[in-house]
Amino acid sequence: MKNLVALLCVISALVGSVFSHRCMSGVSYNSTTCNVSEIECLAAGCMTVCQYFYIDGHYFKSIYKGCANESICGLQGSGFLERVKYRFYVNCCTGDLCNTDGYDLPKDDPTPNGKLCPSAYCTDTVEECKGHHMVECTGDMDRCFEYRAEVIIFGGTSKKLSVKGCITGAACKVNFDSCIAITEKKRTLLNCNVPSVKLIELMNKPSIY
Repeated sequence: MKNLVALLCVISALVGSVFSHRCMSGVSYNSTTCNVSEIECLAAGCMTVCQYFYIDGHYFKSIYKGCANESICGLQGSGFLERVKYRFYVNCCTGDLCNTDGYDLPKDDPTPNGKLCPSAYCTDTVEECKGHHMVECTGDMDRCFEYRAEVIIFGGTSKKLSVKGCITGAACKVNFDSCIAITEKKRTLLNCNVPSVKLIELMNKPSIY
């Protein structure tokens, strides 16, 4: 019996050494650096997420460190609407405490890509926000989105949002509940499959006036 117990302890130690490792862990909502501690992870690696957020005239650069989420490793994306801009980059690595990298967010591509999306930004409602104009998408933002939810922004009070704008496929995949600065309480709608409108097609449509 003693030999069996000893064998099980050895196996347990080996399994723990193979499938667990340490990562730096920390988060900052409005700084490019954060205080970190060490955590044990069962994932295949560690990650650092860098984020840029502009909302209502305020700029936030945020950073998160922790265990890797393999489904989003390497992704970078962006979104744009009337009063909000959002960009992120996820960098993953392997090895104990490997995520020592600092804030490193690829530059935004401001080049118009010829596509337009409805733009709308409403607070205090999760009903459809009726936008009155279109925004021109830039870079690799190749689709339109609509998002409605009750969220907590930057650790503050709860807020209802209903928004529309341009977005990248990667940002759709990550979802808004993965934002560093947003805690999603209740989602009403997230639609990233609305076809974007090509500028040339819009210009070629006959006028209704």
